[in-house]
Amino acid sequence: MMHNPDPIVYIDGKERRTLDLRPDGVACIPVLGLSNFQTARTGTEEHVHPGCVEVSLCVRGNLMFESQGESYPFLPGTVFVSQPTEPHRMRHNPKGLMLYRILFRIPGEGESVLGLPPDESRWLVRQMTHFPLRLFPATERVKTAFERLFEAYDMAGHHSSARRLKIRSAALELLLALVEAPHVPASPKGRRNPKVVALVARMHAAPEMDYPLEAMAREVALSTVALNDAFKRLTGLPPHAFLLDCRLKKGCELLRKGESVGAVSIHLGFSSPRHFATALKRATGCSPRDFRA
Repeated sequence: MMHNPDPIVYIDGKERRTLDLRPDGVACIPVLGLSNFQTARTGTEEHVHPGCVEVSLCVRGNLMFESQGESYPFLPGTVFVSQPTEPHRMRHNPKGLMLYRILFRIPGEGESVLGLPPDESRWLVRQMTHFPLRLFPATERVKTAFERLFEAYDMAGHHSSARRLKIRSAALELLLALVEAPHVPASPKGRRNPKVVALVARMHAAPEMDYPLEAMAREVALSTVALNDAFKRLTGLPPHAFLLDCRLKKGCELLRKGESVGAVSIHLGFSSPRHFATALKRATGCSPRDFRA
C-alpha cells in the first residue's frame, strides 16, 4: 500500500514552529518542530517521510500514534521514532499538546553529518537509523538539548558566525542525546510504580468501568495525593482527566463502528448524549457526527 509523504510547511508561529536548519549549516535537519496547541486539532493522515527519520518528544498531552495497524500510547516524557518507510499518524492533537520533533535527513554517499569525520558520521547515521525501540523514555539530556537548539536558533544576529556555530553544536548534542536515551537505565527516582502502570493499562483497556479515586489509591497502596502525582508523571494527566481521555478515545472508536451517540454515552458512563458530545468537541475539536462520517 502506498502512503503519501508528509508535506512540509515552514511556519514560525505562536502555537506551531516548523523551522529549516539547512540555511544554518545543518543539512541533516530540514525540520525542527515545536507544537504548543492551545486548542484541540484534528489528527493527521497516515504518511511517511522519505529519506528522513522522524523523532518526536512528547512534553505535555496524552497522545496516540498509529502505525501499520498498531497503536502506541505517546505519553509525556517519551520519544517516538519513525523510520523513512514506516507509515504513521497522530490520531488527534488535544488541547494543551506540547511536542518537539526533528526530521533527520539520511545523508547520501560521500556526505557527512555536521562536518564530522567519515567514521564518526557513519556511526551517528547508523545509530539514528537503528534505534532499538521506536518508543522509549526520554532523558533530561534529550529535553534540555531540544530547548537549547531552539535557544540557539532564536539568538540575535541571524547571519552571524557565532549563531551558526551554536546551532550546529546544539544539533550535534541533540542527536547524541537521542541515540543515547534508549540505553540509559531508569534511575530509582524515575522508576515507574508497577501497580500504577498496571492500573493505567486497565483504565486504557476498559474505560467504561468505574474507578473511584479512593479505591484506586488503596489498590496501589498510595495516598490519593501520591496517586495523583504518580498518574501525572506517567500519563501527564491526573486520574480523572486520564479516564475521560480514555473514554473519549473509546467513544471515537465506537462511533466509527456505527454505534449511536446515545449508546456510546451510556456505555461509557456519560450523564447524557449531550454531555458526551460536548466533552468530545472540547477535547478533539470534532463532533460525534464527524467521527461517524
